[in-house]
Amino acid sequence: MAYQLPVKYFNSFWLKKVVGDTNLDPKDEIESGGGTYNFESTVTTWTNDQNNNNNQYLLPTWPGVPWGTDLTQPNQDDPNTLVTYPCFPFGGRNWNSYIAGGALPSCQGSLINRNPSPEEGRERNWFVEEARIRGGYNNTSVDFGVAAYLVEDENEQQHRFNTLIYSGIYNSKTGTNNTNVFSTAKPITKSVDPQDGSIQKLYAYNTNLTIFQENKVSYALIDKDALYTAEGQGDAVSSLSVVIGQIVPYAGEYGISTNPESWAQYGLRQYFSDKYRGTIMRLGGDGLTEISSYGMKDFFRDELSLIKDGRSAISRSFSTFFDVPADEPQINFEIINNTPCNCEDIPVGALLQANNISVENLFVVAVAIGAGNCLVTVSKSFVASDFGLIDWPSEVEFIYYNQDTVKGGFDTHNKNYVISLNSWNSNSSCEISVDYNTLSFDEDINGWVSFYSYNPVFIDSLKNNFYSGSKYSLYQHYSPLVPRGNFYGVDNVASIEFIFNSNPSVVKNFQTINYEGTNGWEMSYMISDSTEFDYWNFGWLSTADTTNFVYSYDQGAYSDPITQQVKHAGFYRKENKYVANLVNASSATPGEVVFGNSMSGIKGYFTTVRFSTDVNTTDSLGNPLQATDPGGMKELYSVGTTYSVSSF
Repeated sequence: MAYQLPVKYFNSFWLKKVVGDTNLDPKDEIESGGGTYNFESTVTTWTNDQNNNNNQYLLPTWPGVPWGTDLTQPNQDDPNTLVTYPCFPFGGRNWNSYIAGGALPSCQGSLINRNPSPEEGRERNWFVEEARIRGGYNNTSVDFGVAAYLVEDENEQQHRFNTLIYSGIYNSKTGTNNTNVFSTAKPITKSVDPQDGSIQKLYAYNTNLTIFQENKVSYALIDKDALYTAEGQGDAVSSLSVVIGQIVPYAGEYGISTNPESWAQYGLRQYFSDKYRGTIMRLGGDGLTEISSYGMKDFFRDELSLIKDGRSAISRSFSTFFDVPADEPQINFEIINNTPCNCEDIPVGALLQANNISVENLFVVAVAIGAGNCLVTVSKSFVASDFGLIDWPSEVEFIYYNQDTVKGGFDTHNKNYVISLNSWNSNSSCEISVDYNTLSFDEDINGWVSFYSYNPVFIDSLKNNFYSGSKYSLYQHYSPLVPRGNFYGVDNVASIEFIFNSNPSVVKNFQTINYEGTNGWEMSYMISDSTEFDYWNFGWLSTADTTNFVYSYDQGAYSDPITQQVKHAGFYRKENKYVANLVNASSATPGEVVFGNSMSGIKGYFTTVRFSTDVNTTDSLGNPLQATDPGGMKELYSVGTTYSVSSF
């Protein structure tokens, strides 16, 4: 960029910068008498026939101005011959890389047999046309003198990770569109403290702009600035000249880390994760609040520590191609014994790579397993030459990139903040898996209400409908057309785990279990608190009492072979309450005389119980058991137990 400098007289200057390869290595030593010149279009090259095997070098040029007339001079090596050079207008240039020991000639005279310094060469990157006072004929020429302009020769992109930049305005009513105008004459940037990390997320709310950095959350005033009185009181003042005003940080050392996908907003509140501090945050009128501390502090501390920055590549190599159709979107290859991975280890979305080359937009869309071979369908047709190959090699790779994520969204149907934590795993056995936890936070109870069985790609709401996405489809939650517990076409079991801990200082014998609700619930397990360690069989042993599995009302029904009456091995319905006896299933522990099903119930200070909806299964004899009302509503109002105080 050139800077304007006022001068006493009117002068006509035309400042141009030479573009092209102006810094060739002097070791090239192109001989002055052995070269030819090629002028094609706007590309001007020197071709050296003697020393460099017809290597061509781009000579300097500039837009709109051709080279001056060629200059014919005696050959330096042989004065009896002439050689023609392209001349450099208005001054010489250090072209040691073109003419050994000399410089490119000026169109105004003969060869300049000298060796200018590199500093002088850099100064001559520019030339001035018509530099005489008043632009008059034969008037006094103005010397360069003190630099009247500054040049930024570094054209490399700068990544200012902590800075905002804004363009001109856009107004559809007046037809004004300056969104591509970035005037350097105006203050169009605003920076935040770089020690708080990069800017990850921006959110404009009314007249404030929320700025999420890795380690700080701030807000900036929009179209106004803050003025302060002598007493230190601030007051926002509108200003047409200010786009982004003062930046004010929120109290608390929290940020969004590198997970802007965790952000969600509803009403006055914004939600996001901070994995660097192991917290889930809420930003509202009262500032920043750790909502992960509402009963889930340990859980989020442990799970967020598993979320890694950046993305990682997983490679799956396969050998011995035996059929690669030409120009087909399919690969058919054999799985041989020394291949560590199997066909099912190729993930959908993986990139096909051969000869260490990948083809753009060529990725796996389906994998079929045959008898001893794999049939992989990719996104488009391809041939071996796409990978720089004449024929297919004996090995190809499938490269899969994954990244740990913390996806967030707001469920406007239930008014819950939903978050899904994804941590990818890849072990030596070629398995690729993802550990995920999807759960929701409810403002009405100020707590976390449920885990979910689905792993969404994204989460969002629209017009009171809550949506999430699987790999290839959009899913609407709470739809009456979809069975309950069914996510992305897969039926899932609903369950709840809780603890019986009444009268905690008394050892109890838990004898029965009961619940109020709908049919279709089973008790998966009931476990007492542990008896801490006994030394037994050369090791330390911790034991706990457990009960038998309790079938749901319908699945536990059977016909008595003698009386032909229907009885229930699991829950039995009595006055619209479901009850069952607890049968001990514990193994013998040191010192026990009576154990297992020889005794009723289990003993302990407290017990942990898990209730689940039943599924299609079989009993111990292999007889099929049908799920109760598949996809129907299953309600659970309360769960209770009867116990007696231990006689000891």
